Amino acid sequence: MPEQAPDWFRNPPPRRLGSLALLQRGDEIALIRRSYWSPISQWGLPGGAVAPDERPWTGLTRCLEEKLGNARLTPNAFLGVDHAPARPGHYAEGINFLYLVRVDPATELTPTAERGYVELRWVTPVDVSSLAVDHELLRIEQCLRAAHDGGAEELLEGVPQHSSRAIDSTG
Repeated sequence: MPEQAPDWFRNPPPRRLGSLALLQRGDEIALIRRSYWSPISQWGLPGGAVAPDERPWTGLTRCLEEKLGNARLTPNAFLGVDHAPARPGHYAEGINFLYLVRVDPATELTPTAERGYVELRWVTPVDVSSLAVDHELLRIEQCLRAAHDGGAEELLEGVPQHSSRAIDSTG
């Protein structure tokens, strides 16, 4: 007798759900340094985990307020979704919703160390690669493209999967 396929609707696998922001102030974007990542990949986009039954948009607004000194920031556009496969021993599978958030130059953003944010740095897109590495860098580059082009992307660890910019997986 063939084995019955799992019912992923009634018994879904565990996944992390998060929302991240490409914070844009003029020609600069904000990168945050997180205390809870390895030293080589501490820099990335601000955001955080979405709570159960919380919309990704709402979760992002809450996370930014909690982690950036009570600043009230609202997403301006949806940029895409990034899938991060499970890395046993490191982290569970995750899905991150990506948003553009335009920040008024007068808005003061203060990273909250007790929430894991050590530093916030405004950088030009050219300078991103001096801080971000690996899939974080790829994700940021795709967010910048989507913000510029006005299109959303489906990403796998920062790499487009279903667009004209997708990398050919055959080699």
